[in-house]
This record gives sequence, C-alpha cells and structure tokens, in this order.
Amino acid sequence: MRSSLWLLFLSLLSVFAQKVQVVAASDLQYALPELARAFEARYPQFKVEMVFGSSGKFYTQLTQGLQADLFFSAESLYPKLLEEKGLAEPGTRGLYALGRVALWLDRRLGLEPGIEALKSPKVTRLAIANPLHAPYGRAAVTLLERYGLLRRKDVALPGISKPFRELAWAEIPWETLTQGVEAYWDTTPLRRGKPGFELVYGENISQTAQLALAATGAGLLALPLVVHESLSGPGVYWVAPLGSHLALEQSYVVLKGKARPEVLAFHRFVGSQEGRAILKRYGFLLPGE
Repeated sequence: MRSSLWLLFLSLLSVFAQKVQVVAASDLQYALPELARAFEARYPQFKVEMVFGSSGKFYTQLTQGLQADLFFSAESLYPKLLEEKGLAEPGTRGLYALGRVALWLDRRLGLEPGIEALKSPKVTRLAIANPLHAPYGRAAVTLLERYGLLRRKDVALPGISKPFRELAWAEIPWETLTQGVEAYWDTTPLRRGKPGFELVYGENISQTAQLALAATGAGLLALPLVVHESLSGPGVYWVAPLGSHLALEQSYVVLKGKARPEVLAFHRFVGSQEGRAILKRYGFLLPGE
C-alpha cells in the first residue's frame, strides 16, 4: 500500500512539475540531458525541457520573442548582447565551459589524426558549422587560417574601414559574411594535389557532426561530440591546442522575467561541483582549470 502511494505521488509530481525551458548550443546535446537528470533526481518537483541548435539562430529568435527560461551559448557574445538589450536577468550571465575544436576523421581514411591530415588527397570534403551563426564554425575557420590552410583574400567589407586581412578574429563581422567562406578566404592550400575540394556546412555543430559521419569523412567539430562513442568508435580525432582558434567562452544566462525558483535552481546546479563534474566528464574544459 505504501509503495503504491509513493508511485502515485511521483506520478503526480511529473504531471505538475515546474518546467525549466532551455535552449542550448548543440555541443551540449549529450552533457545537458545528463545534467538535467541529475538535477531532477535532486529536485523531482522540477522538469527540464531542452531544445538544441545554433547559438546565433537562437539569439535571433530570442530577440524576436522565442519563449525560454535559460540560454546556453557556445560563446559569450550572444548572452552579452541579450543582457545589453535588456532581455536577460542582470547578474545571471556566467561562464560554464571553454569550447575546444577537434578534427574528426573517419577511420576508413587510414590517416593519422592531426591538422596535416587535411592536406591528404583522401580528404576532398570537410564539414564545418556555418560561421554566419555558429560559433564553432567561426572557430573552425580561424583554426584553418592559423595553420595556413585558409588565406584571407583582399576583399572589402561594407561599413568596415579596416582591411579585412588586418582584422583580428574577434573583429570579424561574421554575420555579414553571407557569400560563403571561399568568397573571403583562399582555399588553395586545402585543394593542392586533389581532384577537388569542398567545404560542407552544417546549420549547427550537431548537424555538422552528422555530415562528417555520413558524407564527408572529415569535420572540424566540438570536442564533447567527438569523444562520444557515436564518433569516437568510427573515427579518430585531434584536439586543437588552446589559442589556435577563436576563443569560445561558453556562457549561459537567465532570460528576462524568468528568474523563477526552479530556473535559478538549475542555473545554480550547472555551476555546482556536481554540475561541473558532469560537464568535465563529457569533454568540456572547465573555466579555472
């Protein structure tokens, strides 16, 4: 009898659970559900619902009225802009991880993991996230540039007085580069010695990983995705050194008017010792470590 009452109580909790609606960068697709499960085990009266996608697209949608409680971005710009626009709760913007880019290669290519592998004639297609709105795409482009595999063209950008070639990574107005990477960067180093070469764009880093796995055999992806068995099994990977690409200070923020107890509880849990341990286990580099 007691057991039946307890089951009834738990079922009622699930029906009347106070929900936390989260929109998050898709490199969190494995770690965030685990964070949610641990949080819900501690607070069974709360329920976390998640949608994953591109940080830039979520930012645009949030400015247009998308309803959510918490926003997890793959870098710090978008939460900061939301705060400046009065669309985020003051004092809730925080850093939860530092993003790392990794080159993933299909094992069947028979290549040693490393940036030099991209020069191999076997690599004729490379998946990257769309740098217009995906921070990992921007990091991928800057990584290729850092190793001399992309070279900036002598192009002028509307409204920018400084030559494109002289812009620092953080100064590039990525959202204006609408013609594709090859309109602004020379891909000759990636094409040399090959019958052809193509950059293939994913709308977010999760879709980019799917493209690498199913179509291109190579991709510049987020470390937390490549360490997952879905990619580490069929592939090998190389982790880019810190400082070799655009810094990805992954930040989260409570959205304006959403500072309810359950939302703030999950916000605190992510930054707790237990929450940080989960993020670390899924391949995230933690701030301060």
